[in-house]
Amino acid sequence: MKKQVLIIFFNTVIILGCAGICLNVFSVVKTVPGFVTVFAASFSSPDYLVSTAKSKISAYIPHAGANNTNTPIEISEEVMNKAGSEDSDDGIDLISTPKDIVKLMNKAEENADKKKALGKTSEEPYLGGGTVISYNGVEIQSKIPAEVYRPDIRSLLEQDSDLIIRDKTKPTVLVYHSHTTEAYSLLDLGYYIKSDARSDNPARNVVRVGDELVKALEAKGFNVIHDTEIHDRDYSSSYDKSRAAVEKYLEEYPSIEVTIDLHRDDITYSNKTKVKPTALINGKKAAKMMIISGCEYGLVKNFPDWEYNLRFDLQIQNKMYSKYKGLMRPILFSQRKYNMYETHNSFLLEVGTDANTLDEACYSARLFGDALGELMNERYVKNRK
Repeated sequence: MKKQVLIIFFNTVIILGCAGICLNVFSVVKTVPGFVTVFAASFSSPDYLVSTAKSKISAYIPHAGANNTNTPIEISEEVMNKAGSEDSDDGIDLISTPKDIVKLMNKAEENADKKKALGKTSEEPYLGGGTVISYNGVEIQSKIPAEVYRPDIRSLLEQDSDLIIRDKTKPTVLVYHSHTTEAYSLLDLGYYIKSDARSDNPARNVVRVGDELVKALEAKGFNVIHDTEIHDRDYSSSYDKSRAAVEKYLEEYPSIEVTIDLHRDDITYSNKTKVKPTALINGKKAAKMMIISGCEYGLVKNFPDWEYNLRFDLQIQNKMYSKYKGLMRPILFSQRKYNMYETHNSFLLEVGTDANTLDEACYSARLFGDALGELMNERYVKNRK
């Protein structure tokens, strides 16, 4: 610890000296571009130096209150510089691996040990039962008896969602995570280890994937709320806790129309092989995704408006098929409710499995956000009247 503080102290002295030299030179040379002066001045700012020192020192101090018996304790890190909708440039890099994830991957590669493997991973397709209904490439995996309800995809697409967005600069989309600690592998090695499955660290779990979804939607000009609170410390009450958060946000921001509960799946065979459904999009591996859409049937009661969600889900599925064919698994349509009844445009999104890598999942989230943002701009953003 003392050694790290000394290093930070000497680095600070060096930065101050360099910044002072630069500013003296710039005062003589009057043609120096303004941004260079601003850059040098910001480097010598006490606030900047203090915040930098704090961030460096905090990396060596364990977080208080961390208590997760299922995963190693990890230090939380800031993983994303959040951009507001007013900063939209509609041109984010969808393919490149974020630097913080590259760093995690490099560290994992140094410590990779096949002896710790609990089983193999497989990229084979996975369905999981039900009846698959298709129309022009859009698929539903229905687990509802046909005599009760058989989705007519063509008709539902024509009916469309009742979504209307009057002002997308107001909070419009809520992204949250009922099972917040669901995590991913870091390396594509053909095997998995126990520590891949769960993590409190938002740099390693579905929160990090949600960051990428949010970033892609913000690049399309939408104001997005990202709830990063951990809701699954008590797994059995996770949906109750996330529902309370959703309702709090809906009360505070009545403009929210779309809510997305972002999860990751877990597909494990009896021989301990884990499946990681994967698609190749523009030459890069992406984790396949699945929208879950529920309905009122069997044990599910008090969910009369469920078909509105299904209409919206189908519009998204159709858009994803047209832009990123092969990336979506069929919509899982079954007797489920979760928190989908909170709005007419609510769904649960499974991004890969715990055998997929964090990079694959984040790539998929950016692609999903890119397509969803495009869809909403094209069909649902209306001018004020």
